[in-house]
Amino acid sequence: MPPLRNRALGLAARAAKLGALFVSLILSGCRGERPLPPGARELAARMVAGKFSASDGALDVPYQLFVPAPPSAAKRYPLLVILHGAGTHGTDNLRQLSPPVGALIDRAQSLEPTFVLVPQDPKGDKWVTGSGDAPYRNYRQAERPQSAASRLVLAGIDELTTRYAIDADRIYLTGGSAGGTGTWDFITRGGIGRFAAAIPVTGANDPSRAAVIAQLPIWAFHGAQDSVAPVENTREMVARLRALGSPVRYSEYPDLGHESWNRAYAEPELFPWLFAQRRPAGAQH
Repeated sequence: MPPLRNRALGLAARAAKLGALFVSLILSGCRGERPLPPGARELAARMVAGKFSASDGALDVPYQLFVPAPPSAAKRYPLLVILHGAGTHGTDNLRQLSPPVGALIDRAQSLEPTFVLVPQDPKGDKWVTGSGDAPYRNYRQAERPQSAASRLVLAGIDELTTRYAIDADRIYLTGGSAGGTGTWDFITRGGIGRFAAAIPVTGANDPSRAAVIAQLPIWAFHGAQDSVAPVENTREMVARLRALGSPVRYSEYPDLGHESWNRAYAEPELFPWLFAQRRPAGAQH
């Protein structure tokens, strides 16, 4: 075959591949899909996939569960629940596995074997209903019905404690951004008496509910330059809690905006503090 013809065929094949890639990107953009977080599939391979299902079949909440190996039937282990932020809703059970999730899993295991639950909120639902658009500000919980996904996750935690060697007195909750809002909402609503401690990072909350979590160990984080969820959100809740004698800890980063979770989760004292917390004897939810 003449060299010029070879070259022409090669260029045509390359153009066809580029065209297919372009069409794929266009279609992906039209569907509003985002690429998977780096390392999501690799992290999923280390975890157990499952789903929490509503009794009427109306909703499924997929989840990934990290199971420490080898768990001993004679011992109970802590459970860390991580609520993802906006932009990772869906049912693929992968998009919620962001790099910070992998870092949290590894940090937890470096101290002691720990179960880690990472549920995925389906599209069309939210950890907290009616949140609207940014900037996200504090709200009245009474004006927002509890989301179906949050109810399923809370019930699912109970289910997991019957299936795995989980210490019911050492269940911890955290999340950033929309997951931070979810963390505040969970502990002041259906999660009362369920968690041993919570780490909300940025987000919004209902300060009028401070009294129901005044004795719960909480370490809250927020960036002072946050334009998505203003820092006043957390300042207001912390002030209410401290006025009630709460042991709440609060770290505010003067130089950070919304994405404050990477620094928060890297705090050297965070996990030693977290794992030292136990649910009070006799606490019930």
